[in-house]
This record gives sequence, structure tokens and C-alpha cells, in this order.
Amino acid sequence: MQHQLLNLTSNYFSKLNIQSMVINLDDPLPNNADLGLRNNILSGKDINGRHFPKLPFTKDEKHLIHFTTDMYNCNYCLIPIPDQELPLALLLGPYLTEPTHIKMVNELRKLLGIPESLGDYLIQYYSSVPYVDSASSIDLFIDSLGMTLFGEGKYEITYKRQHPDSASEYVASPDVANNTDIISIIEKRYDYEEKIMAAISQGDYKKALHYSQDNTFTSLDDRASSSLRSRKNYMIILNTLCRKAAQRSSVHPVYLDEISRKVAHKIEAMSSQTQTGEITKEIIRRYCLLVQQTSTEGYSPLIQRAVNHISSHLFESSLTLQSTAAALSINKSYLVTLFKKETEETFTSYVNKRRIDHAIFLLNTTLSTVVEIAESCGIPDVTYFIRLFKKEKGMTPSQYRKMIRNTD
Repeated sequence: MQHQLLNLTSNYFSKLNIQSMVINLDDPLPNNADLGLRNNILSGKDINGRHFPKLPFTKDEKHLIHFTTDMYNCNYCLIPIPDQELPLALLLGPYLTEPTHIKMVNELRKLLGIPESLGDYLIQYYSSVPYVDSASSIDLFIDSLGMTLFGEGKYEITYKRQHPDSASEYVASPDVANNTDIISIIEKRYDYEEKIMAAISQGDYKKALHYSQDNTFTSLDDRASSSLRSRKNYMIILNTLCRKAAQRSSVHPVYLDEISRKVAHKIEAMSSQTQTGEITKEIIRRYCLLVQQTSTEGYSPLIQRAVNHISSHLFESSLTLQSTAAALSINKSYLVTLFKKETEETFTSYVNKRRIDHAIFLLNTTLSTVVEIAESCGIPDVTYFIRLFKKEKGMTPSQYRKMIRNTD
């Protein structure tokens, strides 16, 4: 049971990208216990110390679980492993409980007397340390683990902070060429960026959202002067990735530019970091819906032009096969044949489905009324619009909007 609980704990923290390892606190900690920080910034004589003071395992017949914050503002948790001859513990960390930005890093660097030449390395380091936006969730998990592992009333959780040590000697510049911990995190970040783009290009909202919420992707190397600016910069990067991903699916630049501008305005209007989660969902949802509705990948150039013409004129009730053929300067009969061959739908059926798709996009991303949405889709008769929507989706527009709000 003990072995299973510790494995469960390691797996849980792995999902948060927080490393775990079994250590002997009588020995110096491994160089990678702090993702190589001290090994890269401290001089040789200071490297082989312990990261925090030797901590007791028991007190008054109680097992002690320690949360500790070191002088570099990195958090760790030490959980004693019972019934062992050696003082073994499960070390979890490092992780951050506050988002970092360049001002914070510079203030900490000056406080600890770290040379300015190490500033860029520290910024890169902190961008690779997992950030946990709800430290209380970790506290609750560890508290539950303590009760299960040791029994009610037989354990105690302590919280300690290491005081700055001005006596430490730092190197002039770091040697990071062999820092496999940070390198692997950077590699994983780029891998996740590619996974997000692949999901967006397929219009796969759930998969794109899954990868975007991983700490590996959200802990970006950002040099902004405030936490809010850092979050905005992260959102701008996400907007760019999504736009490029949608472009892979042959979404016309006109639509990409429109949605990119709207998203950019929304990002700059952010007034709190707490808005990040909802706006991230909205960005990914918008681009996935855009891909689902307007991607022309796999069509011939002529049908790509026809589809783009339809998308551009969905709001016009006068959109017809005849008007489209005229706009493309081709014979109507030829367009009917080629359109059906490539899309496997009639022109009218395709237009109606795209109008309903556009309606779904508006229902997801705006607060427009059903009447306004119907008009935006080129169907001024709201009764006919509702009937058409229900035929395609099995529910009315109002029922659909209520459903998506309940599932967010």
C-alpha cells in the first residue's frame, strides 16, 4: 500500500510537470534536485551543500511532512518514507506558487547578490520551473496522503522558508550546455506547441485545449515587467500559434486576420490574470470553429474560390448558385457538377450547413440574439432559420446556447 501511495503521488505531480525523487537527507542532494540551478550559478565550493537545512522526520511520535521554500523562492515538499533503515524521503519540486516576471527575477538577483551576468540564465530557469496557480490543491493532496500513509493524528505538516544567504559565491556566467533538465523542458514545450497547432489545424478543440493547459506550455520564457503583462504575452503567442495552425488548413487570410484582430483586442483589454483560462478557451474554440467552417484543404483551386465566396457572402440573403457562378466567371452547370463532386453536397445543402456552422460560431463566441444571428447568416426569416437549425442540429439555437454554457 505504501509503495502504491508514493507511486500515485509521483504520478500526480508528474501531471503537473513537477519532478519527484527518493532521496537520503543525510547525503547532499543530487545536482538535478533543483533542475540544476545551484550547479550552474554557484562556485565549486558552494555546490556540494544541501538545498535546505537538515529536517527532522519525527516529533512527539508524529511523522513530519515538510513544505519548504528555498532562498530562490522555489517550493519543495519532503515526505518521509516510513519503515526504512535510512532517512529516506520523497522529494517533490521545485515548483512556483507565484508567476515570475523580469522585475521579480531582478529583485531576487539583487537581494541574493547574484551577478547581473546570470540574469538571462535565471529568467530562463524560472520559465522552466512549473507554476502552480492553486497551491492549496497541493496542500490538500499532501494532507490526504499523510492521513492515508500514517493515520489520523500521527503526522504533522510544517512550513519553512530558507533565509537568503549573502555568503554564497556565484560564478561569472553559467555553463548551461549540459543542463539536460532545462533543455528537456524547452524541447517538450516546442513539442506541445506543435501538438496544439496540429489539433487546431484539424479543428479538434478538446485536444488543443488539453495541450494548451499543460504547465510545459504555459510556463513560457517571458521577460515582461509584470505578471499581467506576462499573461498577455502568453496569450499573444497562443493567438499567433492558432492563426498559423488554421492557415495550415487553407483557411482564407481574410478570416484569419479578422479573428486575430478581435482576439488581440480582447487580450489587451485583460485586467486580471484570472481571465487567462476563459480567454484561452475562447481563442482555441474560435480557431477550431473557424477551421471546421472555412477550411478548403483538399479542394481544387476553383472550388476553394467558390467556398471562400460562399463564406464571404453568407450574410447576404441574395447568395445563390447563379450569383456565385457569375462571381467566378464560370458556367452554372459546370459549377454544379464540380461542386457536388468535390464536396459531395449540393450547393444549397452546403450553403445551409455553412450558415448553421456560422450560427454555431456566433452562438459560441458572441452574445448576439437569435434574430441577429439569423440575419448575420443571411436568413432574415428567423422562423425559417430556427427550423433549419433544428433540422441540422436536433435542437433550437437557444437550446444549443444553453447546452454549451452548461458544459464550459
